[in-house]
Amino acid sequence: MTPSQNRGPRIISDLLALQHWLAGRSEEHCVITVGETATPNKEPKTALGIVDAIRLLSGEESQVARSVSATIADTLLLCDAPSAPILAVLGLLNAGKSSLVSTFLNESNKARVLIGSSNQQGTHRFVLWLPECWRSIALIWDSIQARLNAVFNAPLELLDPDPERSREQYNAIDPREVKLADGTVKKFLAMESPLVGFDSTLDRWGIALMDCPDIQTGLLPTNDMSVTRDRLADFVESVAQKRLELLAKVSPFCSAFVIVLPANAMHDEKVSKLIHLLKERMPGTPQIAAVNRVPRRYRTEEIQSEIAKLYGTEDLSRVYMAYSFEGPLDRHRIPSPPNAWNESSHSNATNGNTLPLFFRIDQTPVCQPPQSVPDQDWLLSIGSQLDKSQLLDGSIDSHLSRIQSDMHEVLSIIAQKSQEWIRRRGIMRQSLAQACLEFSRDPNPPYDLRLQASKQIVAQISQSLERTAPWWATPGRWVARIGEYGKEQVSNVSQWLRFPEWISGKTENLVQYIRGRWTSGDDAKIVTAELFLKALARIDRPGYWSLDVDTTDNSGQHKTNLLSSIQHGIDRFQKESEISLDPQELDLYTAKLWSGMPWKRRLITGLAPAAVLFAPLVAVIALPIDFGGSSVLVFASLKELLGAGLAGLGIALLSGDSMPRIAESEAAWQQYGDLVAVLCDELGMERPTGAEPVEVDFDSKKRSVPISSIKSPSGKSTSSSSTDGSMHTHPLVQLNQNAMRQVQTLINSLRNPA
Repeated sequence: MTPSQNRGPRIISDLLALQHWLAGRSEEHCVITVGETATPNKEPKTALGIVDAIRLLSGEESQVARSVSATIADTLLLCDAPSAPILAVLGLLNAGKSSLVSTFLNESNKARVLIGSSNQQGTHRFVLWLPECWRSIALIWDSIQARLNAVFNAPLELLDPDPERSREQYNAIDPREVKLADGTVKKFLAMESPLVGFDSTLDRWGIALMDCPDIQTGLLPTNDMSVTRDRLADFVESVAQKRLELLAKVSPFCSAFVIVLPANAMHDEKVSKLIHLLKERMPGTPQIAAVNRVPRRYRTEEIQSEIAKLYGTEDLSRVYMAYSFEGPLDRHRIPSPPNAWNESSHSNATNGNTLPLFFRIDQTPVCQPPQSVPDQDWLLSIGSQLDKSQLLDGSIDSHLSRIQSDMHEVLSIIAQKSQEWIRRRGIMRQSLAQACLEFSRDPNPPYDLRLQASKQIVAQISQSLERTAPWWATPGRWVARIGEYGKEQVSNVSQWLRFPEWISGKTENLVQYIRGRWTSGDDAKIVTAELFLKALARIDRPGYWSLDVDTTDNSGQHKTNLLSSIQHGIDRFQKESEISLDPQELDLYTAKLWSGMPWKRRLITGLAPAAVLFAPLVAVIALPIDFGGSSVLVFASLKELLGAGLAGLGIALLSGDSMPRIAESEAAWQQYGDLVAVLCDELGMERPTGAEPVEVDFDSKKRSVPISSIKSPSGKSTSSSSTDGSMHTHPLVQLNQNAMRQVQTLINSLRNPA
């Protein structure tokens, strides 16, 4: 009963290193970084270990990550554990598992086990029977308690000495409330809390036995006869699947598996599934078949042959069988009990059930009662035949194999999810660019982009109008006031634009008329943060921006955060975009406007000539007042912008053919690049770059978004540095390839330490 000697410090060191990688306890043990990297002046990035990386990338806890964490913890305990073999006894409902366990127990403990007719609903608890002497050996008992806690993550419960009370415990299904060390109360399913009993006869056999819950259950969810057969079948199947999962979780605790199956269920697919699951979960742990209640008309060779056909000879290390006691025929095939087992031990006096006599049949030649069964072939003798140190080493090797398998899956998940994450961010960025394009596009032929009437553009047009105006037009005061606007903060617009005396009442009416038309969607296109967010939601068909989720508690705050960031982006665009038109081309254009105006209309309208052309520019300045003082985007061609005042008076602007050519589309494309860039900044996306361009659909072609000259904000963090999803659900993620390679090397060396 000494700890395994062939597991040196290298294995323990590697397992501890894996724990560091799972938890990400330092930046050296992190597999992904989260946060902005496109700009150097952001807050430090967040580095995540394996568990947190999967939680972020998958949006939930990972079962396989939890599994590998538990297996590592149990393996570390095993490396210092004594050689104390525990055989798990498992199988189908009413297969005879508890009867098999009872054959190893003393008389008083037999009465505490539910078997036969008293156990029609099956077993629902993990019941661990330990040799009585182990309780007094601190090295063993402390190790078992620690491993039970690591595997079950629930407190153990001692089996009551009273048979009636212990039977209630044995088959309890009600949740348990347990007060933890920190004072909190936690609920556990009864199946999740193991029962522990001690038996003096097990001292002789030198092994412990874990009586496991049935794969199926005899409990039905209702006695209502109206419940359909299909619904009951679905319930039973779901319970079986959950129990298989729990058995897989507990399997690392055991040194060997004894699978009990009645002869009439040898072909049951659940048995095959169980054997496959255990082999996959614990490949180095022996599996032993125990075929129960074999009709006496079958010879042992027939059962041996059938088991070999069904399950092969490699997966099962041993095969035992027990003949049925029912019926009068061929009773001579019932073997005589072993010498170590007196007649009173053969039957359970409490309930009158005869306990099965399991003997080995996988050897050649196989024993056929009434031929005497050798003592070493009885299942009762298995404890003396098992190499306990070898079982412990095999269990450790199974643990390491499972850790390798789970870790390979974990790394695969991280690599796959990271690529998917990056792909999604690319789609999100593209949908953002496409939303900007939707508003910039001119709905009229030739369907090119329209200018955004930014401060820079408004100021440039007003200055051009002044330069090209006739001497009698006197636009100076207009230019001066618009120039002042270009220097004002957006928040001061409403105070600045209390129409002063230098704007006549009729001019003010024209400005209001233009604002009204634009607000209603005629001519120019006005875009607010709210309107942009709606367009983004419409374009975001995959739902990566999470704009169509209204049922979550934080969806309202999420949209509020997005609106705030979009508004900030619009404000930055108005303030920082320096895209302008070619001055010479613009002067030719405005000069043509002055010369083409029908001045006789002045006598009718009572408006100064300058008022007619400058009114639209004043309307642009005044628009934020209509939207609570917030900056807005105004998309309009030069013709729409400068012709708005004339249209308000019923005056037609000169036709496009007669107007000088001006490269406003090129300026509009550069403005578009600026708008995409600042919105990317504020929404935590990477800007388009030459190395990573963003393409949009325009005029049936793919066109790259222009690279902006606006500097990225410095000294502040964008939303992408937040890992809590408060801004959007996909912050920037970078996979640490070097770290992934280190983990891969570590797990590959687990079973082959240098």
